[in-house]
Amino acid sequence: MFSSLLPKPKHCSHETIKVVLPKPTGAFNALIAPKSGTENDPKMIKLAHSGKTLSQIHVDETGVADIGRTIASASGNTAVQLSYEDTVPLKVKYPNLRHHFPRYTLETCPDDSLAVCVAETRKFIDDLLLKSQGGDAPGPEPTLVTYTPNSLSDGDNRGRTLEIRNYKEDPLLPPKFKLRKNREKEPSPPPPILKSAPTEKITKDVKDKWHIPSAVSNWKNNQGFAISLDKRVHAASGGSSAQGPDLNIEKFTALSLALESADKQAREELELRNEHRKQLAIREQAEKEKQLKALLDKSRQAKRNIDYDHDHTRKRYRGS
Repeated sequence: MFSSLLPKPKHCSHETIKVVLPKPTGAFNALIAPKSGTENDPKMIKLAHSGKTLSQIHVDETGVADIGRTIASASGNTAVQLSYEDTVPLKVKYPNLRHHFPRYTLETCPDDSLAVCVAETRKFIDDLLLKSQGGDAPGPEPTLVTYTPNSLSDGDNRGRTLEIRNYKEDPLLPPKFKLRKNREKEPSPPPPILKSAPTEKITKDVKDKWHIPSAVSNWKNNQGFAISLDKRVHAASGGSSAQGPDLNIEKFTALSLALESADKQAREELELRNEHRKQLAIREQAEKEKQLKALLDKSRQAKRNIDYDHDHTRKRYRGS
């Protein structure tokens, strides 16, 4: 938006200073095409003016509407000078706006709008300070009201004059209304203790073991019934799961033979162990019998010796 098209300030106390940008001092060479004889001056198209529309539109030689001249003619200014200075913003053209566009004071303001604004602002700030300090704003002045009942006759003059006054309440008085206490609710349950997941890596075998195939079937399922897991596995395997598990006959035979041989060997070892125990028991019994026989023979021999000595002593006494 061009600054030259703005109206002049109404309440300006002094003339504004026109700032002119320095022009380049160097000379520039440019080729300018001369105008041909067929080119005419800018044209102007007249329109029906209705009060809200433009009456004239300026058009240059190329047929493009000249907006600047059109706006100037509509505003009443016949001559419009467009230059580079018109495109400079006001903040750049007038860096110190306080000097070029001064603000009004209470003394220099032409009307009382500024004084009213200051008074309302001061009143609002005073009310805020009074509330923050714990005081109450002064109430309205008491009003007098005359009350006359309709039942009185014309001669009866017993009307009453009432004074309406707002009294301040004592902040230390007990409350007038009983406040019901909100009963305390039960405390919320303690938050769950979250434990970290196991850090063991899942292998491919475990994934394949716990893999559940999708619900794939070879028949129509228009009503969307749930398909059981065994049928899912059967469909995912292509029908091979219906034949049952495959058995390796050779390894199964070798396993049965190995089990039989292990059982036979265990039975033979058990028989040998029992036979060895029997032989040990027989040997111990034979040794005990030999010891008993030796003790018996020894006791018999000792008895014989005693009898022989007794007989020999008796014969000696008889011979004497």
